[in-house]
Amino acid sequence: MEAEIDLWRAVLAQAISDAGRLLKKGKKKPKLWNDHLFRMDVRHLRRWFLSQSKEPGSFRFVCEVLDIDHERAFGRIQEQFLQHMVLPRWKPEPKEEKKEKTVMKTEMNPTLSELHSMPIGELAELSPEQLANLQQQAAKAVESAKLTNEFLEGVISRRYADKADLLRKEAGKDFGTVRFLDGDVQVTAELPKRPHWDQKRLSDLFDRIRKAGEDPNEYMDVDYKVPETKFKAWPSQIRSAFEGARTVKAGKPTFKLSVKDEQEIAA
Repeated sequence: MEAEIDLWRAVLAQAISDAGRLLKKGKKKPKLWNDHLFRMDVRHLRRWFLSQSKEPGSFRFVCEVLDIDHERAFGRIQEQFLQHMVLPRWKPEPKEEKKEKTVMKTEMNPTLSELHSMPIGELAELSPEQLANLQQQAAKAVESAKLTNEFLEGVISRRYADKADLLRKEAGKDFGTVRFLDGDVQVTAELPKRPHWDQKRLSDLFDRIRKAGEDPNEYMDVDYKVPETKFKAWPSQIRSAFEGARTVKAGKPTFKLSVKDEQEIAA
């Protein structure tokens, strides 16, 4: 329960911090009040504080969990922040200025190092181009980290593989874990055993055990699978016989962002 209270306390602190940050930015650069992303951040924050909802995650809900008087808290936030964050009427920008601003936003892409310091609401309101750029940065970082890790594993293997093999032989085993010291560092070398079974021979043994009057399931675990490509290629009468044994579950949704080139956009 204490962990949950700490969580909602952090949510409230972040919302108040975001309000102060937006108000400070707006006072320093008045033109931001006409910026689409800035207005979205302000509108989102105001809506959260002004909402009358008591659903989990709402301002009223957080106040109730933290045993805070909602009316009193709202009054202070209204006085310090919200009354100074009323959005002025939006003014369309001249075409040239809008074009220049779009180019500037594209150039000012946030970096991965800045990602965790930005509120998720602010991140969700980034331009599609900026989100695509972040996704590309993340993909490159993952690939780079993967290659670096593989290279480092090769270096470590070169240093310790012979020593680990020797210790296994001395222990009379071909696989498993051995531990030894290298200075003040303990090295744990693992060589897992991964048996491979000949499926044709196992199938023959399964039939022989069953014909001998014994239950082959006492000796083997059998997992039946139907490749989806084969299932779709079957005639309907065969598919219908199998459909009762088939359950389709959704996987994890993914989104890949790619920016069109200038010619595609112009078209």
